[in-house]
Amino acid sequence: MGNLKLITSMRFLMLGGQGNWGHQRRSRKRGCFWEESGNDYAALVRELGGLRSRADGARSREEAFDGHMAIGRVLYDHQLFKEALVSFKRACELQPVDVRPHFRAGNSFYVLGRYKEAKEEFLLALEAAEAGGNQWGYLLPQIYVNLGIALEGEGMVLSACEYYREAAILCPTHFRALKLLGSALFGVGEYKAAVKALEEAIFIKPDYADAHCDLASALHAMAEDEKAIEVFQKAIDLKPGHVDALYNLGGLYMDLGRFQRASEMYTRVLAVWPNHWRAQLNKAVSLLGAGETEEAKKALKEALKLTNRVELHDAISHLKQIQKKKVKGNGGANGEGVVIVEPSKFKTVNEKTTLRQDLANALQIRMFQRITRLSRCDVELLKKEMSEHDVPLSYSGGGVPEKSIRKPNLEEILRRLLNFLKPETFQGAVKAINERILSILDETGSGRVDLGMIYAILAPICSGNPDKRKRVAFDALLWRPVNEGGSQIKRADAVHYIKLLRAIYIPSHGVSEMLEVHGEEDSSTVSFKEFLVMFDDPDWGFSIMSTLVKLESGDRNRHGNCVCSVCRYPVIGSRFKEIKSHFSLCNQCYSEGKVSSAFKQDEYKFKEYGSEAEAMKDKCTCLPLQSRNDR
Repeated sequence: MGNLKLITSMRFLMLGGQGNWGHQRRSRKRGCFWEESGNDYAALVRELGGLRSRADGARSREEAFDGHMAIGRVLYDHQLFKEALVSFKRACELQPVDVRPHFRAGNSFYVLGRYKEAKEEFLLALEAAEAGGNQWGYLLPQIYVNLGIALEGEGMVLSACEYYREAAILCPTHFRALKLLGSALFGVGEYKAAVKALEEAIFIKPDYADAHCDLASALHAMAEDEKAIEVFQKAIDLKPGHVDALYNLGGLYMDLGRFQRASEMYTRVLAVWPNHWRAQLNKAVSLLGAGETEEAKKALKEALKLTNRVELHDAISHLKQIQKKKVKGNGGANGEGVVIVEPSKFKTVNEKTTLRQDLANALQIRMFQRITRLSRCDVELLKKEMSEHDVPLSYSGGGVPEKSIRKPNLEEILRRLLNFLKPETFQGAVKAINERILSILDETGSGRVDLGMIYAILAPICSGNPDKRKRVAFDALLWRPVNEGGSQIKRADAVHYIKLLRAIYIPSHGVSEMLEVHGEEDSSTVSFKEFLVMFDDPDWGFSIMSTLVKLESGDRNRHGNCVCSVCRYPVIGSRFKEIKSHFSLCNQCYSEGKVSSAFKQDEYKFKEYGSEAEAMKDKCTCLPLQSRNDR
């Protein structure tokens, strides 16, 4: 019956009932499902072929165009997107400068998950609309919005922001464009701008639950937690089953230590979406925080039924170990608490043992590498970008020539460098880079950044031989117009670069140094050899890179059955053994200065072991990992 209605609808439209196809209409047939191997679908395809032939045989090109557009729209409304796409593409061939078939084809590509092709069709629609003058003015904002959505599908959120902003400028009452702009700005870490856009969307449409949810998330990111709770609650009042609002409010309560309220939010999420394993896992964590250990264990097991992820197995094992520790209560490392020791009491046995603060800084950089996946990006790719893609000169406020580009253009370069990432992972990488690097390089908020300096900043944390990374950083500085034309860079530029490097990657030291001058900044130049001396300087350089490289090469090393005496997790990476009390700490606990209160000493001396083999040579022993039967 559905097939007959569909054919009848298309026949009617081809006979002149197609109406105005420029306006976007919502489907009234959502929920239809077509089995491609079924008889109904086969009959539809046969009938469709006949209808398309009739359309192509129309008396004029305009009538043929109208016929294919009519067929495509009915197919789209019945969720036959691939078939609709064929009709819209045929209409594009018949009228290449008409906006509507490109727009419809873009929508079809997007629904099919073909975001790149959707973007290309929307760009063609945009080009046609801009060439057509006022004729297509009513459709321009929606083209901008849909183009932004397609770009987000590719992970290009900074680029999407540009088009959402254009839509909002063309149509100031377009609340959806404002909401999407706010959400995208939140996604790249620009929280103040996100709040402004989302508040404007809510002002226009007060009952917009999604906008309330994203506004609350942005407020939470800005540490305005009480206000965020109110806004989350407003979103839930507007839409009681709003999963994102409930889930994110649960996370906010967790951050505030209000574990009972958090578990209630996750319970409500599971009532709407029973298979939400992350909500089930977070419910377990919140119950554990609330002291309800048995309920937490049940929730963890439920999460394990929903997904077999390895971290859940580790969480259950760790929970059992904590319970066993509490039950024993027998003193020693198993029954005591944890104390934070001041840095001056943490000593090293030799120069090979990493200093506590250096390790803490290097771990932060390593975390940034993991979030951005730059540790999987070969530094040679930066050199390739510099040699293959030239950038026009621009001039800063001081008249200094630069190869600067807008952030959306930088995003395209990052996409080439990180082309192995899925769109959602790439979004997270761009957000981290925007928050940590671009926020410092673009202090004035101009939206432009010095590309040569970007390459130089990224080079030390990409993959590749450490010496090669330093060479590419030097070449990136040499590539900048201020140094171009020789084999040396200005000393002042090298000093400025290293200060930026420290300000970005070692904030606890670097920010104050940006305003300091060490030695006279003259017009002299430095060679690569002299640059290396500056780079590796332990006081004013970036010597922490050696610690970072050590983490990169050893962060998968396991030390047999050895566990950290504080966190009780297996030691992975370097192990720090206290030579008097013979307990061991993992990277993280050592960097944070955590020690079990069972080992109270005036000072602690540590020796670092990179692998189990090193420890065996030194006849080192440590606390053994409990067997599964003991847990």
